[in-house]
Amino acid sequence: MKYLESLDLIHRDLAARNCVIDKNYTVKISDHAMYCDRYESEYYMSDTKARLPIRWMSWEALLMGKHTTKSDVWSFAITLWEILMLCTQQPYAELTSEQVVENCSHWYQNDGCR
Repeated sequence: MKYLESLDLIHRDLAARNCVIDKNYTVKISDHAMYCDRYESEYYMSDTKARLPIRWMSWEALLMGKHTTKSDVWSFAITLWEILMLCTQQPYAELTSEQVVENCSHWYQNDGCR
């Protein structure tokens, strides 16, 4: 992540599904999962037909479309949670995609950011 930030790059889809480990146990970050049918359920189809990884997105990225290196840090925290759960659960699995957006909207409003 520090390398990406040094290049002023924002990943926008940091998740365990986009991490590849080589034979030396070096983690490489990719962006292939969005194009794999296997991960289709991990993306939400927006009104504009964009595929969004909403369960990994920070509230400012989700609600305002504001992607920064800090929103990648949020996604990294969710990715660490995924790894701790041995990649057996989706974040906010008890919520529908619509409920994730609604829940995120409540955080945004309660933070005084209207």
